[in-house]
Amino acid sequence: MRKLLLLDADVIIDLYALVLFEKISKAYDICLTRNVFEEARYYKKDGVKVAIDIKNVTIIEDIDLESLRKVQGEAKEARLGIDPGESTSIAYIMQTEEEITFCTCDQAAIKLIAYMNVIISDNKGRPFDNKGRPFVIQ
Repeated sequence: MRKLLLLDADVIIDLYALVLFEKISKAYDICLTRNVFEEARYYKKDGVKVAIDIKNVTIIEDIDLESLRKVQGEAKEARLGIDPGESTSIAYIMQTEEEITFCTCDQAAIKLIAYMNVIISDNKGRPFDNKGRPFVIQ
């Protein structure tokens, strides 16, 4: 099953609020860093807090300290406010050798990934740049 890294708690909150988390988790092996898992506590429905009970996910604990420091340094250099969940998730993207899909709705995280020139590829393994154009190494 393909791995899906939910980069920030807002994605989890939105998926629960829209009653889509379970459906997505049937199609993907959902992965979260420990920070993101701990940040996603509840969502609001009709003005009432509803607790989130995240189950059947892979919690990523082994974030490389060097990768995390690089993410934090690049975020500071780019003057982007990045939360711990996003920082650890981006560090994981940098360090993993596995093919992984990620999902985020955090503008600062998207900008940081582009700023750091993290190469991303489509579902066929073809790399593209931060504007969605094919990435060509010359």
